[in-house]
Amino acid sequence: MVSEIYIFESFPKAIFSSGSCSLASILSVFFTLQLPNLNLLIMIKQLLSYFILAFLLCSCWPNNRPERPPKKVWGYKPVYSTDTSVLQVVADTPRTVLNAGKIYAYKNLIYQNEVGEGIHVLDNSNPSQIRNIGFIRIKGNSEVSIKETFLYANSFADLVVVDISDWRQPKEVKRMKNVFAQGGSIQGAYRYIPLPEHNVYYDCMSFQPGIQTGWVRDSIWDNTCFYQ
Repeated sequence: MVSEIYIFESFPKAIFSSGSCSLASILSVFFTLQLPNLNLLIMIKQLLSYFILAFLLCSCWPNNRPERPPKKVWGYKPVYSTDTSVLQVVADTPRTVLNAGKIYAYKNLIYQNEVGEGIHVLDNSNPSQIRNIGFIRIKGNSEVSIKETFLYANSFADLVVVDISDWRQPKEVKRMKNVFAQGGSIQGAYRYIPLPEHNVYYDCMSFQPGIQTGWVRDSIWDNTCFYQ
């Protein structure tokens, strides 16, 4: 009787003082209690009683605390375009490398991803003096491979095949829709255009009214998405 009184006084106090009502915390409290020596039958009886008591206590535990209302913070909103010409594969003048991606060496040239924007073309005829000589614009690009005179790359979720027999006049010969639609660390198409910085909130609405072309810094709600 003394043991039972001790247990039923100690266990509820330990549960409430632990500040948690999870199964793990209940087990933790049970095994850390300093219980008097009891025979096996009493221990089994008390063990069943502990869990019944614990779950009864949990049913009254104040877990449903009101959530903090969202507030406005500085973050990024996606910029969209309805002009499908932004998906055209075209040659451009050399650009500064900002978000370097994968590299593919072919003959005396090096092709390097500019993540989200396209592919740098580098002259490697003199490896000690590599020169940036041009850019192939492929919006939403992060992958590149070359076989013979054909460049294989993604444009957002699409696989595009580009004839680069003359890279200064690239010709898109095929586009396969949604080949790269699965996976990614950022929701939906957002993962193809890198955010300008880490540890920021960004607007990740499920509806995307066009082709994403970039990000703009703006005031957004902090209950949206967060990029680490």
